Amino acid sequence: VRVMLGEEVAKNMRVFAGDVVPKKKPAPDIYLLAARELGIDPAACVVVEDSRIGKEAAKAAGMICVVTKSSYTQSEDFSGANLVLPDLGDSNDAKFSLGDARTLLASSANT
Repeated sequence: VRVMLGEEVAKNMRVFAGDVVPKKKPAPDIYLLAARELGIDPAACVVVEDSRIGKEAAKAAGMICVVTKSSYTQSEDFSGANLVLPDLGDSNDAKFSLGDARTLLASSANT
């Protein structure tokens, strides 16, 4: 969170872990809990995932899903993801930003 969104956002960003819901991914429970707790429509959420089951959970929750492949998940099927990237980059070479998330949300709302 600190790397992508910065220190100020990280101080206020809640983190939701799978151990607080009865069903783990690929069930959408964790993402639906996060949206409910934050008071946000799931359709207005962008999830960054690195696995097929995470992508399935995000999509089942009705959320936009950006996948970053890892060395463990490179060969997994990420069809259905809104965007697949090799990585997010770093602060000097970001491959995905909040502006990109806004663009994905806007294009999703128009379909």
